Amino acid sequence: MAKVIVIGAGIAGISAAAGARKAGAEQVVLLEKQDQLLGIGRIAGSMDVGGRYPLHLEAVEMGAGEVNAALDSVSYDNMDNYRASHYPHHSLPGSEEMTKHSWVYNVMLAEPALRRLMVEMGVEIRWRTRAVEVKKEGDRIRRIKVEVDRHKREWIEGDAFIDATGSAGGMNQCVHNVGGCTMCPWMQCPTFGNRVDIAGKAGGRTVSMRQKDGTPGIKYNGLYLYKESLSQEWKDKLAESHQIFVPFRGLVDWDLDPEWSWGTRGQDGNDGAGHPADAETSWRVAPDVGRFRLLDRGIFAGGAGPSPLKLEQLRQVPGFENVVVAGPVGGMNLWSLGHDLVFCENDLRVPPLENLFTAGSKAHMVDIQPGINSGYLAGFNAVRVAVGKDTVEFPLSIASGDIIAFTQQFLKDSAESEYGGPTTFVSAHAGHYLRHLKDVGFFPDNPDKCKQRVAQAGFTDYFMQSVI
Repeated sequence: MAKVIVIGAGIAGISAAAGARKAGAEQVVLLEKQDQLLGIGRIAGSMDVGGRYPLHLEAVEMGAGEVNAALDSVSYDNMDNYRASHYPHHSLPGSEEMTKHSWVYNVMLAEPALRRLMVEMGVEIRWRTRAVEVKKEGDRIRRIKVEVDRHKREWIEGDAFIDATGSAGGMNQCVHNVGGCTMCPWMQCPTFGNRVDIAGKAGGRTVSMRQKDGTPGIKYNGLYLYKESLSQEWKDKLAESHQIFVPFRGLVDWDLDPEWSWGTRGQDGNDGAGHPADAETSWRVAPDVGRFRLLDRGIFAGGAGPSPLKLEQLRQVPGFENVVVAGPVGGMNLWSLGHDLVFCENDLRVPPLENLFTAGSKAHMVDIQPGINSGYLAGFNAVRVAVGKDTVEFPLSIASGDIIAFTQQFLKDSAESEYGGPTTFVSAHAGHYLRHLKDVGFFPDNPDKCKQRVAQAGFTDYFMQSVI
């Protein structure tokens, strides 16, 4: 008998629940403080860009393709043939290899698709349920206390636990660290409350990202607009390619403005003055490029934007004269991320705990695809520990193992730096980690190349076998 408790139903938690069920856990309980799955994935949508692509190929080769298949079922690729080429309105030289496999899922349809997957796989979802305390015996968690609908509390026992709560700040941290709650469309703190750091409460070592002045957390530059409020020209471009790059040159004084987000200045190889080091960074948001990207996300368009950019500035962009912002509603595109990152082993176990695992952005892997791959491994290892078996690691000879080891080493090095924590995420799709993937030979990638390295690592169809 194996009962696995997964805390947090973002993409990593969903994948962990799927992995635990495939490993043979008789009962998998997925706790979610909101009334929807997917978390920040409800405003994401961009898949297989850059280093996400080899990770996706590996997930399929390893028999862990269910979550990707569910997202693909609601992709725009099912409506046209744009996946065969890079985004038509993406013209920065040197970026073609990064974008030629890219695709976008419809964020308005993704959550129901994943909810159906969880039901089909026999995962028990407990809505509006927040884990708030842990009870241990030695180095093993025996049960966790949960808060239901913000007033009722009860204890839940389990054989193994997975903290997939992510690293978004919560309203209290946004208020203190980035200038206030912006009413973002994915945390929903005013309704459902703040995130709780269960791994930290259990005794795991955690660290927060740091701004250059030492303030905990970093600023995220997401910007989400109601699509119908754009001009017809911009709506037509979105319909054609599902991604557009919007010029904003001259709207922000980048040298004088003190606010910087991880997607603009000093991120992933940018030199700190807003000048990208190479194509892997310049295709993204960078001040000298003067563009921000919007993806077609159903009823709204959203993506990485300059930070900060006020509504009155945004409406100076041609075609945006009547634009209405869907998120952040609070008027400034600054959210607080990177809190309570947890150190883990390469098998995703959180020391000194014997039966607590983590995955996704909680372990500093911010992208959707690393969340999927690490989630499956965490789910499998949770079941292995529950039945008294040794855990397994992804080998360094595949990207799925490389990113876990790289991320944790990055965390350790950053914690010992002058800032006391990392100042940027390890992001699979671009920047310093993509350059690393090139250096070790995982990018560019193709299905045959991936198939060979997964086979040599002994992980072909690994997640098709039951542990029990």
